[in-house]
Amino acid sequence: MEEKSGLMMPLAEKIESGRELMKKLNIYKDVPGVGKLSRKINQEIRFLEKVRSTDSVKREHLHSTNLIHLTALVERLLSSKNPAEVLKPFKFPDSETRLTIDIICDGGATWIKVIARNARALTLISLGNGGYGQKSILDHAKSHLKCATLHPHHYKPPNIIFYFAYGIETTLYSQLEKLGVFIEGDLIEREDICPGGGTRENPEAGASSAPKSENARTKNLIVASSPSPQFEISPLLQPAVSSTVTVSLNLDVSTLLAYNGRGVDRSNPFYINSSMETARAQDLLQRVNVVEDATDGRILNLIIGGKIKLRSRLVFASGENTRSVTVSANEGFVRAARMQGVECTAILHEPRSLSELKEKDAKRIDC
Repeated sequence: MEEKSGLMMPLAEKIESGRELMKKLNIYKDVPGVGKLSRKINQEIRFLEKVRSTDSVKREHLHSTNLIHLTALVERLLSSKNPAEVLKPFKFPDSETRLTIDIICDGGATWIKVIARNARALTLISLGNGGYGQKSILDHAKSHLKCATLHPHHYKPPNIIFYFAYGIETTLYSQLEKLGVFIEGDLIEREDICPGGGTRENPEAGASSAPKSENARTKNLIVASSPSPQFEISPLLQPAVSSTVTVSLNLDVSTLLAYNGRGVDRSNPFYINSSMETARAQDLLQRVNVVEDATDGRILNLIIGGKIKLRSRLVFASGENTRSVTVSANEGFVRAARMQGVECTAILHEPRSLSELKEKDAKRIDC
């Protein structure tokens, strides 16, 4: 009874921490997948509240609650740049297996896996001291890398980051680094681990606790993905384009008009364009390469109808054929293609006026 009374306060703190997580997620409520994450947190809160109401609290309830992992996930999400999706499942084409990515950020260029387990336990499992059939972090890393190659972002595999909330030991860190995984977390230097085992520690024990050892030395290790070369982005595309985009761009017809200000009648551009737009158009058109329409590819297999128009299908198919990112305001096409199982490589922006001359006569609309 005395032990139970001593656990009630930590239990109440866990419940309150879960409620705080729900509040923190409000700023990302529009990010796909955050609703799913909120439901997972709420489910854990309800379970702990039920334990408290029935007075059946045990120490295991505090040590094994998923709130530990979910807390680390939320904290990493809050520090992510341009998060695109949370808890996103991806399929492997050759099987029914799915891989769930904890956080997709940098507009889709980076995948993050959050690990909130004891650093020693992770190392021992990677050395073969785990349970039968238990996957190690190295197995997870290989799965993430394989999945990234099958689901490229802008024709490049996303960067894979493993975030270790409770640190990672040097033995495991060096192995992950060789695989090509970026690491975030505290690096723990140990001197008493050998591949042959010989330790009596249970790799599952303290899996949710911070590592503690007299022979361990920690140092902060924050490794971000290497920056990609950048190019200058027009204000037209500034809200939609990540600064890490390095591939060539395939401009949709409407986007091309909005971008360079060229009207239908090129011999009299001043009719709809300002002089500034004309100068920009001349500069841009010197660098534009006109390509032939694509004749095959997965996008051309999309069924015409609804938002899938013939011209739009040709535009996106030609972009994929030249491995260029299609810049377009045609969000309807991208959504319709996704419904048919095709993910288009595109940068979407808001529809814009084709002429700056309209801006000087524009009137403010008070809502």
